[in-house]
Amino acid sequence: MHFQDETHLETNPYLAHVWHRRGVQPTIPAAGTNRRLTVFGSVEALGRGRVEVVCAAQDSAHFALYLQALKARHAATGKEVYLVLDNGPCHRSQVTRVALQARAAWLHVLWLAPYSPQLNPKEGEWKILKRDTRTHLASTLPLFVDEIMAGLHHLGGERCDIVNHVPQWFLDGHRKEPTGRSSGRPVGATDSYKRAPYRKTPLNLPTAA
Repeated sequence: MHFQDETHLETNPYLAHVWHRRGVQPTIPAAGTNRRLTVFGSVEALGRGRVEVVCAAQDSAHFALYLQALKARHAATGKEVYLVLDNGPCHRSQVTRVALQARAAWLHVLWLAPYSPQLNPKEGEWKILKRDTRTHLASTLPLFVDEIMAGLHHLGGERCDIVNHVPQWFLDGHRKEPTGRSSGRPVGATDSYKRAPYRKTPLNLPTAA
């Protein structure tokens, strides 16, 4: 049985309790420009093992990467998987439903009740990961990814399948996948809708009596 959830990890520091001198404003070193990655992960009942996937976004397409890793785990162990999911949008989408149905021979989904994070032990692991992983001290984005991978391994387990799906464009410093087009408005581009006329005279608003 796997308890699944996802979280974000950022280059800016995770807010938590810190020691500092009384009367002195505490400061924490940070990259300045924030970058974010998503981790889709699951922990087995009693913490026996885990499946973790580090990727660039939280949507159905990237949740499918986690399902691929879970399928590889099933192929390696030959055991059926009971997957506990919450009601997040990427879990309930039509694309995900089709993917889950295609794996119904070995993957059985158990849905959590809405707003019940206390029933998912994976929620507590995210707090430990963000508390102990010093990703905000990484000087480069590749080191940022390495810190996340090391933190996931540190969570422990008899069998840890941790997959790095971070794209190269993220490591190159882009926020989104480049389209190949030059930046800015294309020359000769026109609006696809009619703009409202520009009002040159002020509105005659009623005055209070």
